[in-house]
Amino acid sequence: MCGIAGFISFEGRRDTGWMDTLGRTMTGAMAHRGEDARAPYVSACGTVMLCATRLAVRDRTEAGDQPMTDPTGRIVLVHNGEIYGSRSPAPPPWPRRTTCDTEFALQQVYRHDDPADALRPLSGMFALAWHDTWTGRVVLARDHFGVKPLSYVRTHGGLLFASEPGVLLATGLVAGEVDPEEYVLRSWIRMDAADDRTWLRGVRALQPAEYLTLDRPATRARRYWQPTPVDGLVSTEEIRDAFDRAVAERAVSDVPRAAVLSGGVDSTAAVAALTRLDVPVEGYVLRYQDGIGGSGDDVTHAAEAARHLGVPLTVCDLDQQRAADLVPVLPTRLMRPLLHGAELAMHHLYGAIAADRNVVVYSGHGADELWGYQSGRYFPVVDPYAPTYIHGRHYLTHQLYSDERPVWARLVTWMARELDVDMNTVTDRVWERTMEEYRAIKTASPLKRGRHHLLRRFLVYVNDMVDATSATFTLEDRPVFQDVALAELAFRCPEHLKDTGEPGSSHKSLLKEALADLLPDSVRHRPKQGFPTPTDPGYVRRLADLADGLGTPFGLPPLPAALRAELGVGEWMFLASTSAWLGHLAHLRTDPRSHGEHSRTPLALARPAPRVGP
Repeated sequence: MCGIAGFISFEGRRDTGWMDTLGRTMTGAMAHRGEDARAPYVSACGTVMLCATRLAVRDRTEAGDQPMTDPTGRIVLVHNGEIYGSRSPAPPPWPRRTTCDTEFALQQVYRHDDPADALRPLSGMFALAWHDTWTGRVVLARDHFGVKPLSYVRTHGGLLFASEPGVLLATGLVAGEVDPEEYVLRSWIRMDAADDRTWLRGVRALQPAEYLTLDRPATRARRYWQPTPVDGLVSTEEIRDAFDRAVAERAVSDVPRAAVLSGGVDSTAAVAALTRLDVPVEGYVLRYQDGIGGSGDDVTHAAEAARHLGVPLTVCDLDQQRAADLVPVLPTRLMRPLLHGAELAMHHLYGAIAADRNVVVYSGHGADELWGYQSGRYFPVVDPYAPTYIHGRHYLTHQLYSDERPVWARLVTWMARELDVDMNTVTDRVWERTMEEYRAIKTASPLKRGRHHLLRRFLVYVNDMVDATSATFTLEDRPVFQDVALAELAFRCPEHLKDTGEPGSSHKSLLKEALADLLPDSVRHRPKQGFPTPTDPGYVRRLADLADGLGTPFGLPPLPAALRAELGVGEWMFLASTSAWLGHLAHLRTDPRSHGEHSRTPLALARPAPRVGP
């Protein structure tokens, strides 16, 4: 875990002092993402600034600090995340000066003129930015799955980027405004709203497996990897070998380690594989109290798995009061409203893990999107060879979201009407943006197309949520299943093998078979459980009172009485968190110094007139 940020001027040289102040401001706003920060790098040409905070996980000496430069001085690089290795190893271009992965990334970038050639074979989770001082080019890049985020915005005659949108706002150069139509669209599709737009006007997100080249003033985004969806024979032995390699790569750490252990297949297999490598790891499981949701028997299954594996287990309790207290706070970290109770749970769980002085956390998210979770109902078609423009159009634009959560749909539709947003326009754009990733791979199988959509949209939503909540506590979450070799096997595997349709344990049946010896029988045969909607009337009233106290979002009129009576926990949480988030954005617009309790430097930034010229 680290934080990276920077500014690239499109208008020529900038004042060195202004660039340095900007870098220190952004570094201060990212202080929670790392323990140490060097002075920002400002290029000799006065057009590029790069800065970083570093959470040292491997090689904790100063030699691994960032920004890092190769021995010739050609490439200057900053790096967030963890790179475990390369699937195309080559001799290093210079003898290693450190054992940290940042230098490994620097060597890969130095070796290749084409960024895609450097990025494609990397194994890991990362966001990178580097400046080639010989050519002047700057490149921003994000890992294959989007585990590590990278946001950017054009402003002040250049491009500003950072690991978190809040860091962009902390500079005072970004307004932090919300477009009503985008707000309604992202609220409507909820957890499927991961794409290159964000909840903030003008702020974009670099997409998974993409890099952005900046050859002043031109910018160009390209995708460097996507899975190949060709059906072939995939054995459980292949899956197991790839899984074991993924765990072994992620096992290296010079700091204390923990794991989320929910008692499900994915987290249990990850912890079991780590224990077989003699990696000391402690399990953590969340227990929901007072009827606020969650999979009720997680603790029972997690405790059995922990006993079976011989690892200690810490149970973290989340009650109504703590959950409600987080509702107005967490949107300031996520930089969006709350869309799911899991956001509160993850924040609380990571806080407990960090309080015990752990730094690296292992988790199993990503396995569902690759190996289960998907029956094709998002894209119902009669003929898979039919043109993709007719795949599920009516379902996606009119039925899916309103059928899944009718009260939520009525609430958002009411908000759209009050904000003068045309819902027909919104649903048309839902169709276009959802189908973009569905169409992105060439295959006749709507199931494989749907899986690619899950990989590029829903999983990215999960990854962004994990990064924001874990980074709050200076933790590095390592998702074991988000591995390129595993993903390529998953896209090669015929879909019907992943879910056999047999009663009892058909969900992820092939993956369970591959990992069978790592799992207690109770875990292996445990049915898939979702996150049930809390229905406790006391919790509903508590959140309704919170929302009333914060006022309606955007200054909208009071809710109609009939609609108000229908709202449950999720809707009240959404309304309250939206109001808290909008209030936070308004406060930042008037006083950027208020951004973040972890800031180490004042965040106000004067706006001098840009100096343009040689």
